[in-house]
Amino acid sequence: MVDDDAPLTELKTMQFDDDMPLASLATSTPQKPSKAATAKGKGKGGAKGKAKVKAAAKRSAKESSSSSSSSSGSDSDSSDGGEGEEKSKKVKANDQAKRMQLLKKKRKEAMGDVADQDEDADEDKEDDANNVVKKRDRTTKQQAVSDLLCRWWYVLPDWPPNNKDFYAPRLEERKLRQVTIQEWEWVDDKDSKGFAKVYQLSQFPGVFRDSHGQMIDLRPQEDCPCYANFMKKDLSELYDLLAKAYAAQLQELETSRYNEDKLKKELTVALNRVKDKGYQASQLSGPKRSRTV
Repeated sequence: MVDDDAPLTELKTMQFDDDMPLASLATSTPQKPSKAATAKGKGKGGAKGKAKVKAAAKRSAKESSSSSSSSSGSDSDSSDGGEGEEKSKKVKANDQAKRMQLLKKKRKEAMGDVADQDEDADEDKEDDANNVVKKRDRTTKQQAVSDLLCRWWYVLPDWPPNNKDFYAPRLEERKLRQVTIQEWEWVDDKDSKGFAKVYQLSQFPGVFRDSHGQMIDLRPQEDCPCYANFMKKDLSELYDLLAKAYAAQLQELETSRYNEDKLKKELTVALNRVKDKGYQASQLSGPKRSRTV
């Protein structure tokens, strides 16, 4: 067997037959060539034999290199296949993670809408609670005023007065003159006396507007049926007005086309209660008065 570290000159000393297989190179001891082969080697065919040996050595080297390259190629293919599988697994994992994130986002949005609706409902409840004055937080007088504000028109005259003669002197004091909407564009802003033109708002009697767009309120504020004016009255007077308002409301319900039995009972109970409270208030505030009938 030829050593790997042996010099190439050693091949020259070895005699090979042309028909010798390449596997014989791997044998431990080189075969002795026959005399005929030796004779041929000594002749003209010796050079050809040496050339064939060299070509065979080159072919074996190429085959070994090709086998190593094929093995390395197979290894690289196997490694590439493994990397491809890992990449596909990673892509699948990323896709699954993205789907999970999308589902979580949709759930959050849905829960967020529900939470927002709950918060809005809570805020509305808080606003309603803040804007409503509870009955138990009102004083006796405030409750009487509140009940009277719900039905003052049954006992007090109409307000504001819808009477042109009522506002004429008030307009004259301010050097104003009332004109109709139809003649507004055809009359001068001021007449020969220097009175500026105004027109009355149809939906708000007693409220006027001049040519500059300014609003002029001539409604009588001293007898306005409002909370501030009612709170100035005595409690006994409030109960007296409230009792008259309940009685007038009950009388008007008699002509209603609908069944008002339930409301009539409620108003009757409220009327009797107000009469009792009114009598007690009159006893405490001044001399005795006869009870309101």
